[in-house]
Amino acid sequence: MTTVARYNRKAIMTAAWEIVRKANVALYGFRVIMRRALKAAWANAKHERAMKARQEKQKQASPEVLRIQSEIAILESKTHWGQPDYARIGVLRAALRAVLC
Repeated sequence: MTTVARYNRKAIMTAAWEIVRKANVALYGFRVIMRRALKAAWANAKHERAMKARQEKQKQASPEVLRIQSEIAILESKTHWGQPDYARIGVLRAALRAVLC
């Protein structure tokens, strides 16, 4: 039997109602606003769960993986790349794939 992760539906509805209260219901209509608010609240809940899972996975990563990921992040944050940067990012991504597999 698998465990199904449950979302806090009360928090999702509360978030949706906060969006509805801020929206111009007279202009768009309640149904349209509520539909969009619910979609946004569910998307936010799913995103938060994915980020928590990613953080847990990051905590369990080895020091080598963390080092490679930090070097990749440093390269990706540069505004201008030169030829050595393109070569280095390729090497780093290959090393990351090798470590993870």
